[in-house]
Amino acid sequence: MLDSLPTIKQKKLRNMFPTASEEALGIIKNLLQLNLTKRLIVEQALKHPYVAQFRNPDDEPNCTMKINSPIDDNQKFSIRECRNMLYSDSHKRKKELRKKILAQHQTFYQQMGKGSSRGGNQAQSSQSQSQQQQMYQQ
Repeated sequence: MLDSLPTIKQKKLRNMFPTASEEALGIIKNLLQLNLTKRLIVEQALKHPYVAQFRNPDDEPNCTMKINSPIDDNQKFSIRECRNMLYSDSHKRKKELRKKILAQHQTFYQQMGKGSSRGGNQAQSSQSQSQQQQMYQQ
């Protein structure tokens, strides 16, 4: 698909962002590299001097799983189409995760109800399950 794009003259970042600092221009240049081997990865970008002023390493989660985009790289989409596909995929995954968590909670509360000898705990458990179902289905 990239081969089909017209060749354009590269614009100078300084002309596009005349008031930006050298650090800001540096990170922009390194993040916009088309060549993957030259482009900064997340960990490198977070260590860049420009980002350092905004960072809080103690409050930065680390994603350990691979994230796959639902968008086909070999097909051209409008910005609206890309956005809608990403939102739709995100919403679908969120619903699936909520169902999974709800099933785990239901199993837990069912096990708790079986081990209880008092009816009051089972009633509380059923009420709690109902509340959680409502919360996760929203």
